Amino acid sequence: MSSEAPAGWPPDYPRRDETGWISFGAFLILVAAIYLTTPNIVQEVENFILDFRLVQVFDNFSWPIPANSHPVLYAAAQRFCYAFGLVQLGILGLRFARKSSVHGKAETFSGVVFWLGAGYVLGMLSEAALSWLSFIGALIIVVGITIVARALVLMLAPRRPR
Repeated sequence: MSSEAPAGWPPDYPRRDETGWISFGAFLILVAAIYLTTPNIVQEVENFILDFRLVQVFDNFSWPIPANSHPVLYAAAQRFCYAFGLVQLGILGLRFARKSSVHGKAETFSGVVFWLGAGYVLGMLSEAALSWLSFIGALIIVVGITIVARALVLMLAPRRPR
């Protein structure tokens, strides 16, 4: 396959990219590994879902919050996030090696930032350093950082002359 964009398409037109399949396969492997290595994970998920209660956060505003902490589930989610973040880091290396488009690199870089950030926040939740509402706020911050990281990569990447 030619590395050049088809006539009339932008020069950074994404070439055929198989890294999505690598990411999907790694996702399935990690889900299975977490399932196999976390005792009673199905029961933990069920307990977590059944534990939600509506709590009044502000006047006339309630939010679903688990009544108890679920450190086993939070730690399993943390391990998944860190492992998937490392997978995304490997995919980012592949994208650089294959000279993928700037948009593809920015997308993968933002994925690395999100998954590693989410793992960090989940670790704080599993250690009871954050309440559930603080966790939601921290996760929103991670999403914001992810968006800024992607925008910075797109903005600072060298452009090819047209």
